Amino acid sequence: MSKGEDTKRTILGKGLSMASTLGLDLVSIGSLAKATNMSKSGLFAHFQSKENLQVEILRHAGDVFAERIVVPALKTQAGIPRIMALVANWIQWTSRLKGGCIFVSASSDFTDRPGKVRDFLLNQQKEWLECLRRIAKSAVTAGDFREDIDCDQFAFDLYSLLLGFHLYHNLLESEETKRRQEKALEQLLNTYRPTSSNS
Repeated sequence: MSKGEDTKRTILGKGLSMASTLGLDLVSIGSLAKATNMSKSGLFAHFQSKENLQVEILRHAGDVFAERIVVPALKTQAGIPRIMALVANWIQWTSRLKGGCIFVSASSDFTDRPGKVRDFLLNQQKEWLECLRRIAKSAVTAGDFREDIDCDQFAFDLYSLLLGFHLYHNLLESEETKRRQEKALEQLLNTYRPTSSNS
């Protein structure tokens, strides 16, 4: 990695932290320049516009997300062990960022605002749901899930559970969140297991 790329990665790391805490929309070239002790002209040279900066923060977040959540999970045994690893990694990801998952907060901020940021975010979310669908399919192949399941429905169900955890963890601060999350995940997995496993 060149010095310029290393500098850019450091800038984007700070931008990700700010976006998680303040919201992606509040991260601008000016605010990020101040946070990194850099000149606005120096940051402008890297990104050219606030919109480009926000897209690059999302791209960087996606790279970090893949490194910390998806790739380690894919190294786990296919099936339920892989799903459990993915969920554990996702929870650790949201807990590590002060404001929680940037993709969740950005989805709320940009849902009705057409443009490059929303388009990029939408594609990222589609890729995430496709990842969940493929993992469900691998669970079918491994024999942990029934062959007749709807993998798209599983992706929807699992992501809905994760979003619920995000709300409880970051807003409601319930002491029972971990126990309830584990119970909800187990109940979800049971609905997709082969019938003989549900007895």
